[in-house]
Amino acid sequence: EAAQKRESRMRVKELVAKEIIDAGNMRDDGANGSFVRTRGHMIVDTSLDIHGSALSFLLSRAKAPIPRASGSGRDRGGRLGTAPLRRYIDGIIQRQALSVLCKYGGAPMTRKECSDANKIATDAINKITNLRSSKKASEDFSNKGNNNITKRKKALRSLESHFASFDREKRRIVSALSTGVKNQVVISGLGILVQCKGVKGTLKSGDRILVMVTKLNAEKGLIEVELAQR
Repeated sequence: EAAQKRESRMRVKELVAKEIIDAGNMRDDGANGSFVRTRGHMIVDTSLDIHGSALSFLLSRAKAPIPRASGSGRDRGGRLGTAPLRRYIDGIIQRQALSVLCKYGGAPMTRKECSDANKIATDAINKITNLRSSKKASEDFSNKGNNNITKRKKALRSLESHFASFDREKRRIVSALSTGVKNQVVISGLGILVQCKGVKGTLKSGDRILVMVTKLNAEKGLIEVELAQR
């Protein structure tokens, strides 16, 4: 189940990237928002899923406490102990596995010690998330941000031209893809991210929907949409 949830997230991320990034600029390293998975990526992903699932099963069968950062549980599609060089909590998980399953490296961690590790890892994740948010906000004033605004205005002019060829009385409906982030959608064919209004509840990640454009001003880079049909 965890692997299926993670695969669903990765599939949506790839679909969104394909809508936003030109095909000629897509890379497999995630640079500049691109995201594409090769067959090699999928093989490695599957291997890590098997490793994480087996580790979770063995530790659970041994009735040993498992260190986890908040939001990384199986219900969220999180993997267990697969990146010890990149994530502190994964190194702690592998240390626990060696102690419990191989009797190596000292006594197993207690529930209290696991809880303390969870808190340290969660605090670190929150700090990294806040740092990334601040960095993203500052980029709005950088040349990269200006380039994105120019690209957005160009896409909106194209949409204005498209609507101009139709009767003004007709509703301006376009297709979109839900990103799964706070009812955000990407307009198909344009690669524009926008918040979708008029949604009861939340849009499911990866949903293909129809939205109605309620406001459009290409020169200001402004577009507003509301849900027309799921």
